[in-house]
Amino acid sequence: MFSVDPTSKKISLSRGDTGAFTITVSGYTFGEDDRCVFTIKGGNQIVKQVAYPMVNNSFTVTMFNADTDKFNAGSYTWDVRFVIHPYYDEAGNVIDGDQVLTPTLPLNFDLQMVVGDI
Repeated sequence: MFSVDPTSKKISLSRGDTGAFTITVSGYTFGEDDRCVFTIKGGNQIVKQVAYPMVNNSFTVTMFNADTDKFNAGSYTWDVRFVIHPYYDEAGNVIDGDQVLTPTLPLNFDLQMVVGDI
């Protein structure tokens, strides 16, 4: 099961399932090297963090089985940060930028329990 509520932006996903959704940004034109960092957090632990390139002011977040199959069912939060002219660490991860923008407060992400595994 995978869903994104269009009003609250709450993401619901069954543990171990896959899903994808696209976020389109208006009001700013992103450069080719700008990145969007999508993060899911549970308590103080980052569950998933990926920096996506912007294509026509959109990016697609993909949740894979391996992203959630080892985490407990429960409530997490997610957010998006826009990084203008990003800086990278030695491993290629975005660590900062000339400007970092967080357009919303953290939103809800519910990881649902499943009955069986495959």
